[in-house]
Amino acid sequence: MQRTAFCLIVASFVVVACGGGVGVAGTAVGGPCAANIDCASTSRCETGGDFPEGMCVASCSGDADCPAGARCIGKKDGICVPECTSNAECRGNYECKDQDGKSGGKVLVCLKD
Repeated sequence: MQRTAFCLIVASFVVVACGGGVGVAGTAVGGPCAANIDCASTSRCETGGDFPEGMCVASCSGDADCPAGARCIGKKDGICVPECTSNAECRGNYECKDQDGKSGGKVLVCLKD
């Protein structure tokens, strides 16, 4: 029991130390960026056009490749972007939009308004 608790504590520190998270400030997916160094090691920075103030994204071929709270869409050959249910969940200059999911069907994600 103690070993399990210890492993969970260590795992939570690793996630925080390596950066991460999904959403308006997420370094894994969704947060603003100017260069790849601003994003988690498993993500990259997309800038310009559809990504005002940059957005940390991750490559994907389907939703299973994305962290919790993100969905895979077909832009840029497959990228994970934050999922949403309303504009209030997205950063400024972004809105909750209906897009084609790379795993099929429509998904609601934060993209340029």
